[in-house]
Amino acid sequence: MIDGTGTIYSNQGFGYQSSDKDFIVNVTVSDEQGASCTGKVRIEILPVLDHTLNFTVPSQSVTISEDIQVGSVVAIVKALGSDLRYEFVGNYPAYRISQDGIIRTTCELDLETDGDQQWSILMIRAFSTTHRSGTATVNVTVLDVNDNPPTCTPSVIVLCIPETISIYSELATLSCSDADITNNSVSYQLEPNAVSQFKFRLQGSQLQVNNTLDYDNAEIAHNNFQYKATIFVIDGGLPPLTTVVQVLVTVTPVNEFIPGFQQPVQFLVNEDAGRGTVIGMVRATDRDWEHDSIRYSITGADQGFSINPRTGELYLRRELDFETQPTHRFVVQAEDLNQDINPSVREQTTQEVTINVQNVNDNPPECNPFYETEIYSTLSLTEEILSLTCWDIDGDRLTATLTNGGKNDRFRLNELQLFSKNAFSYNPEGIFDPIFFELRIEVTDGKFSTTVLVIIHVKPWTTTVPTTTTPTTTRKPRVQTVISSYWEPEPWFVAVMTVTIALALIALGLLIWKILQCTSACGKPTQEMSQPLLQNTYVNFAEEAKPQNPRDTPQTFDGKAQDPVTGRNYLFNSITGVRRWT
Repeated sequence: MIDGTGTIYSNQGFGYQSSDKDFIVNVTVSDEQGASCTGKVRIEILPVLDHTLNFTVPSQSVTISEDIQVGSVVAIVKALGSDLRYEFVGNYPAYRISQDGIIRTTCELDLETDGDQQWSILMIRAFSTTHRSGTATVNVTVLDVNDNPPTCTPSVIVLCIPETISIYSELATLSCSDADITNNSVSYQLEPNAVSQFKFRLQGSQLQVNNTLDYDNAEIAHNNFQYKATIFVIDGGLPPLTTVVQVLVTVTPVNEFIPGFQQPVQFLVNEDAGRGTVIGMVRATDRDWEHDSIRYSITGADQGFSINPRTGELYLRRELDFETQPTHRFVVQAEDLNQDINPSVREQTTQEVTINVQNVNDNPPECNPFYETEIYSTLSLTEEILSLTCWDIDGDRLTATLTNGGKNDRFRLNELQLFSKNAFSYNPEGIFDPIFFELRIEVTDGKFSTTVLVIIHVKPWTTTVPTTTTPTTTRKPRVQTVISSYWEPEPWFVAVMTVTIALALIALGLLIWKILQCTSACGKPTQEMSQPLLQNTYVNFAEEAKPQNPRDTPQTFDGKAQDPVTGRNYLFNSITGVRRWT
C-alpha cells in the first residue's frame, strides 16, 4: 500500500524460502486537475540470516594528528569469518576503508577549515557471501596542530611623526588572531634596533612612544631620520609560531631652538686697512639639525661693513679714521634655515658687534711753524729758551732735532724744550759770537716730520730785567711733511760707495790743507781772543759804564752784529744804541 506522501508499506509478511523474492509495484501519481503519471518500483527481498558476524573489536577509539599525511592508516577493523568484505555504513569523505578492513585518510585534515573533523564516529559493516553481516564503530579524534601563525592588522607599521611628539603617545594598535582552534592566544614582544633602543614600548597590542624621538643628531641623520623596530606576535601553540610586524617610524624636523652667538663679538682693525679687508668672523650655533645652518645679515643703517651670509666673515667697505671715529657698532642677525618641515618656520637672533679701530701713524705732527724770541747772553744753561707747541693727532710721541748744522753747537733740545748749549762770548772792544740765530728744528713722530723755524736774538749784556721769551706767530703757518722711506742697497754697492767716499774725504782734506797754507802766506791772521768763551772771565759792564748823559759819553762801541736784512756787519753802543757800519 502507499499513502499520500508516497511511502510504500507492506501489508503482509515475506518468506525468503517459500515466497517471491522480487516484486514490481506500479505507482500512479495524479493531481487535482486529473493529470497523472505512472511509474514502477522494484522491491527485492533480502534474506535475513540467523547468525550475525562478530568483530574482534566491535568498538574502538583512535586519536590522530591534524597533520597526518594523506593515505595514512587510521584504524584496522576485523570480523570473524571468511571471505569477508567491509564498507562504511555512512558517508565519511575524509576516510576510506579497504576490503581488508584498513581505514585510511583520503585528504589533508584541517580543523580550521572543517571543525567537524575534530571528532568522527565511523560505522563499519562487514558482510560475507553467505549473506551474514555485522557492524562495528570507530571513534576518531583529530588533535589540533599549531600549523597557523598569528595574522595581524596592520602587517607593517609605517609612520611619519614630528620629533616633538610627546612621550607615551599612541603610535599604532595591532589586531592579531590565531586561526588554530586550540592554543590560539597571542602575545607581543618588541625588539628595537641599536638606534631605536628605549624609544618605543608596547602596552598590550598598542605601540607607544617611550622616549624623545630626537631628529637633531648625526646618528639618526645617518639612518635617514628613521627609527626601526620589530614586533614579534607569538601564539600559544607548541611549538609556538611567530608573526613579525616591522615598525618604521620616520621623524620630521621641528624648529625647536633659537640660534645663539658665540664670542668674540668685538674685533680690532687698523685704521689703514683697505676696503675688502676681512675684519673677523661672527659665529652663531643652532642645535637643530642640520647644525649651524644659518644665514647672516647686518641690520639697520649701512655703516660701511658687510658680512658673508654663509660664513659670517665681516668685511670692510670703506676707509676708517681712528681720530674721527674710533669705535663702530652695528647689529648682526642670524637666521636658521631648513630646520623645520615647513620651510617658512624660521628663528632669528641678533647680536651687537663692536669694531674697535686701532690707531695707526698716518698723520704728520703739527706745530706752530715760527718762533722769534730775545734772550740775554748771560742766560743760564738750565733755563729754557722756549718750548715748541706741537701735537700729533695720532697721539704718537714726538721728538725734536736741530737740523741746521753748526747751530747745534750753540743750542740743545730736551724733548720739545730749547736750551743754550754753552755761554755766549762777548768782548767790549769787539763782538765775536753772533747775536742773531736762525734755527731749523725737525719734529718727528717716527714716520712723519714737520720743520719749525726759530729766530733768536741775543742781548750781550747783563741786566736786572728778567729774561723772557716771546714767541710770535706773525708768519703764516707752513707745515712741511717729510715721509721717511727705506732703501736697502746691495752689498757690492755698499762696498763701492764706502771706498768712493773714503777717497773723496782724503782729497777734500788735502785741498783744505793746501788752502790754509796759501792763506798763511798771503796775510797775517786776525787777532783772536786768547781766552775761552767767558768760561772763567766775567766782564762787569755795569762798573765800567755808570749811568750818565749819553751826550757826555765818548762814542765807543762795545758790540758788533749783522743786519738780518742786508747781511752787513755793524758796530753798536749798548748804552746809547748808536750804530756804525763796518
